[in-house]
Amino acid sequence: MGLRFRKTISLLPGVRLNISKSGLGISAGIPGLRGSINTSGRVTGTASIPGTGVSYVKTKQLGSKKKKAEKAAAKTKTSKAIGEKSSARTAKTADAPKKISSSASVQIDENTLKSIHNTADEKIDWKKLAAAESSDGFSYDEETFEYLHTAAPLILKGDIDSYLQLIFDVNPLDDLLDFGSNFEFGTDNPSKIEVEFVINDAALTDAAASLNQTGYNTLLQDFVCSVSLRIARDMFALLPVKDVIVHTVLGGATIFSVDFNADTFSKINFAYIDASNTATKFRNNMSFDSKKGFAAVNRL
Repeated sequence: MGLRFRKTISLLPGVRLNISKSGLGISAGIPGLRGSINTSGRVTGTASIPGTGVSYVKTKQLGSKKKKAEKAAAKTKTSKAIGEKSSARTAKTADAPKKISSSASVQIDENTLKSIHNTADEKIDWKKLAAAESSDGFSYDEETFEYLHTAAPLILKGDIDSYLQLIFDVNPLDDLLDFGSNFEFGTDNPSKIEVEFVINDAALTDAAASLNQTGYNTLLQDFVCSVSLRIARDMFALLPVKDVIVHTVLGGATIFSVDFNADTFSKINFAYIDASNTATKFRNNMSFDSKKGFAAVNRL
């Protein structure tokens, strides 16, 4: 990608996630031909002769898409208070979860840590966007409508490059950066998207002060599952995929790997769930003991 990478992760065949000081790079392609996109806006095409070490690299800089990204990513959060009667169905704008400093100096209560899944992004109706002739009937402004309307045919076609470009432009998990970091996206199948992230266990520092080891471990499990559910909600809202696979990393090891299926996921009433009970009902790998905490697991 023309950058000095300190780490490259191969998540899936043909898809690599590159991490550097300048941002996250997503690479996708076949042997000998690869395209990549970095959060700094640098796009690179690479052609090589496998086994020879000979390659040709062409790099260009994207124009700033910050304005489009901010508009396309406008968060219309819908939330329902826990305990609210099921008959009260009217969606309302909800505040994003409390921000947590990297040093966890801000007091975060247990309920906040366990209820991150209660808010989610507004779902994009790609079929409606593709068929629309104008922005009438949409909440988007003209610029955002044109951006999404133009992207819709390729998104519906399952074009993986368009998936990754959309993720780059929209940055759907930007409001979760205080709960986790190093969010990485990859896929080799347009019906699914995989997300890896590092859980920010420092967010539990203040809450843990009043808990014994068992209480802390249980809270950490709820926190991990709540963030994982929120990631899945936001990715299902953004992309027309059937599965969102989330890999949670702690201390350099994967501690939770879960496959959220869209059909089952769509039936969840998030206002009334326990995050751990709900997340672990899906196909997953988790090794957890309330006294010992998490142990490393293999990814799905």
